[in-house]
Amino acid sequence: MDIVIGNLIGLAIIVFLFWKYVRPVLSKAVTAQKEAIAAQVAESEAAKARVADAKAAHDRALAEAKAEAEELHKAALEDAENIKKDLAAQAEAEVKRITEHGRSQTELNRASLVRSLRNDLGLAAIDGATRIVRSQLSDASAQSEAIDRVITELESMSAGGPSDLVARNADLIGLHSMRAASRDSALAVSRAFEQKASSLDSGALVTASDELTQVISLLDSNPVLRKRLTEDEDNTAGQVKLVENLFGGKVSPIVVDVLTEAVKQRWSTANDFTAALRRQNSLIVLAAAERDGVIEKTEEELFSVARLLDQNPQLASLLSNDSHDGEKRVELLKSLVGDKVGNLSWILLAHTIVLLHGQPADVAIDQLAELAAARRGESVAHVVSAAPLSQDQVSRLASVLGTIYGRTISVQTEIDPDILGGLRIAVGDEVIEADVATRLAKAAESLPR
Repeated sequence: MDIVIGNLIGLAIIVFLFWKYVRPVLSKAVTAQKEAIAAQVAESEAAKARVADAKAAHDRALAEAKAEAEELHKAALEDAENIKKDLAAQAEAEVKRITEHGRSQTELNRASLVRSLRNDLGLAAIDGATRIVRSQLSDASAQSEAIDRVITELESMSAGGPSDLVARNADLIGLHSMRAASRDSALAVSRAFEQKASSLDSGALVTASDELTQVISLLDSNPVLRKRLTEDEDNTAGQVKLVENLFGGKVSPIVVDVLTEAVKQRWSTANDFTAALRRQNSLIVLAAAERDGVIEKTEEELFSVARLLDQNPQLASLLSNDSHDGEKRVELLKSLVGDKVGNLSWILLAHTIVLLHGQPADVAIDQLAELAAARRGESVAHVVSAAPLSQDQVSRLASVLGTIYGRTISVQTEIDPDILGGLRIAVGDEVIEADVATRLAKAAESLPR
């Protein structure tokens, strides 16, 4: 019995302990579990609601997407139809454009081909005419007849007397680049020389030219002195005194007279002053040639040298190159023409080469030859022909040109077979192209292009 009672007491204690300590913990755990389960159930219900909402939203979005897709499909079909129509219209327009362009290009090609054929035919005709002309002008009598025809044509031009053609005034040869004041001053220096040198013989004039050449070289190399002699217009007396102090007793009196007259004048530039002295230096030697009665021969020799330089541009370039010493350039020219011209002609050429001062040699010597012709009271006609002119033809040509230009004309001839026939005539700045080659070239230029 005691055992039972002891067991019951033990059981009671266990029950008490369970109820006192274990049950509240278990109850609390169960309650928490119930609450967790309830929360999970609530969440599950909420999730079900959200799923239902999402399904509804999905159904709505799907319906909207289907509707939008149908609209897009319909719009795409409409756009495709419009694009198809646009492409068809563009294709039709492009076909028309290409067709029109093709027609235009065909017309252009046709016109170009016609022009080309006409041009080729014209050139062939001109080539044929050139061959025929060459054949017909192959003998001297035909060449002479061609020259006579040109002279006859010029005679018909001159029937009314001097024409209105403008040629250069012989007095102004070598002065065209100057302004009016310098030209007048240069002419005043020439007039003063003629008055004061009337009693000098050829030898004295040549000596004066040699001395003046040295003076001009000095002035070219001393710009300060050149400026003193030309730019102080209010002190003419001082300039004259400076000339007398520098050159008096050292050069011929006529050279001092020329320099004195030059510094009394007004010059547009200092370069005009020395250019006028170079021109006057040539006139001094030409006056000596006139005294000796060889002015015509001198003119012819100068023209021959001018033609030589014109036909040899490399030689003219070498003579014009002022980076080389003037004396060496003179020696080069002497090796070519020194023994083929007279003494006075050579002096003129040598002085001109030494005093070029940047001017091309061929231009300076050609100008020198024209100055010689002007000294004789003539203008010069440069005549180019395919065959030599007879003396009668030269006389006729000089006469008819003199009538046309209203003054004496000196004819200088040159042979150039390339002009085929006829004459090419230059008087001053005027050129009369009456040669066959020029006429054929103009015919070729007039062909349709």
